[in-house]
Amino acid sequence: MPEESVASPTAVARPSAPWLAARLGLEIVAMTAIFAAAGAWPTPDTNEAHYLARARHSWDPSWGAGDFFLESPEAHGVFYRLLGPLAAALPLGTAAWVGRWLGWASLAAGFSFLASAILPTVGLRIVAAALFSLAARHTPAAGEWVIGGCESKVFAWALVLVGVGWFVRGRSAVAWGWLGAATALHPLVGGWAMVALVPAAAMDWFGPGRRAGSRGLSMAGGVAVAVGVGLAALGVVPALGLSAGTDNAERASATFTYVVERLPHHLLVRTFAEGLVARHCLAILLWWLLLPMAERSPSRSRLAIFTTAALGISMAGCAVSLLEVIWPTATYALLRYYWFRLADGIVPLALALVAIATLREGLGGATRRRLGWIAVIAMLMVDVAFESRHWPLPGRTGLVARADQKVQAAAWREVCAWVRDHTPADACFLTPRGATSFHWYTGRREVVNWKDIPQDAKSILAWRERIVACFSADGSLKSLVTSTAALGADRLLAAARKYGADHIIVPVNALEPFPLPGAPLHVAGGYAVHRLDPPTDIPP
Repeated sequence: MPEESVASPTAVARPSAPWLAARLGLEIVAMTAIFAAAGAWPTPDTNEAHYLARARHSWDPSWGAGDFFLESPEAHGVFYRLLGPLAAALPLGTAAWVGRWLGWASLAAGFSFLASAILPTVGLRIVAAALFSLAARHTPAAGEWVIGGCESKVFAWALVLVGVGWFVRGRSAVAWGWLGAATALHPLVGGWAMVALVPAAAMDWFGPGRRAGSRGLSMAGGVAVAVGVGLAALGVVPALGLSAGTDNAERASATFTYVVERLPHHLLVRTFAEGLVARHCLAILLWWLLLPMAERSPSRSRLAIFTTAALGISMAGCAVSLLEVIWPTATYALLRYYWFRLADGIVPLALALVAIATLREGLGGATRRRLGWIAVIAMLMVDVAFESRHWPLPGRTGLVARADQKVQAAAWREVCAWVRDHTPADACFLTPRGATSFHWYTGRREVVNWKDIPQDAKSILAWRERIVACFSADGSLKSLVTSTAALGADRLLAAARKYGADHIIVPVNALEPFPLPGAPLHVAGGYAVHRLDPPTDIPP
């Protein structure tokens, strides 16, 4: 790849401010497009039905009023307050796209700021952004994603990138302030970055051969640290209060449900997919092998220090996991905090930057560098071709939003549209187990769904009770049925009465019809809407 020529300062005048601003703008636009190529799925995306529905309800409590999940205690209140006006003012699909572009642009700005301390030219940084996008989607061990839809952690990751950018410039106190802001948006994304910054900054300040350009804690730095702590408290204090009002047994039960029954694929190492762990380990190995091949600089050394600190947190999480057999309750209580999330995002970041630096500086002859660039560009072009298959371009049909991949998407949207237009605003529904976007499409109350697990201990226990009542034949969360109707008439009526449901949406199955009262109110494809209130005798 051709590099931009760097002339001597004595030979060429410093570029003008408008030119520098225009170049920075073009760089951020290019990176935003790269991140959009990875995240542009039909709405709602995996977590958008969760985050934006809560954001809208937090701003307009009459929307979905009385819903169990929407009215459970909040864990990301700052995000909901910031995005609530957008979600309330626009249709949720439109709000999602606006929020996505804001999130991708924020990530681009953060990546540009960080990468500019590591790589000298715009072209190198843009290719590094594309490589980061690829690595971030395929090397996490615990399923973390940085480039996603409109959700709090996308914006939190953007602030983390800015904070790390300040750290690699030797400004740890300023970095602390930015990471505090990230923690306010997402306590775990920003919080773990703050934890990693402590040993990283200590090594930078006091380690062997103190890094050139690093600065101690001045008066202004102390103010920045205080600001960071204050901002972090906006996210951490409400999160710490989520277990208030529960005893030890309730907290232990709720934690077991959260870590072991609901989210082990993010939290419990022994359940991680082997392929994901293998790719993550190979990415770490490749990063470590490439480090000595690129030229050394204080900024690059600091990024390596921060990456090592992030890996140290993951190793600590692995050590905690080994205690599961001896002290399961304490182990689950610790593992709830997503120990592997930071490394899942930082490893692909560090790998992308050091890989581009090595391609520029460490491959020896010009022929080897040229072949390396050809290989990288070809790989990225193939990746874009694959990613383009899910872009919701005008005229393209048949695409399914990731939030709707466990339902019959077209029929589900149709039946939800009917519910929105033809049922009372205070109606309450039993929905199929695979549905995650009922709030999004209808604004109606829902008894429970698998995706929307609350964050506080009491509500987690209530969520499990509702899942068992509506979908479990044996009281466990292992073998769940697709619809409450599949459990029989008595269980259906009991759940409806207990949780105030007056309607049910059931999958239509000609081979195994469910016992339901009367004729359906509406049928759309593979789903039917039935009224349950007032209760009537249901035929056997």
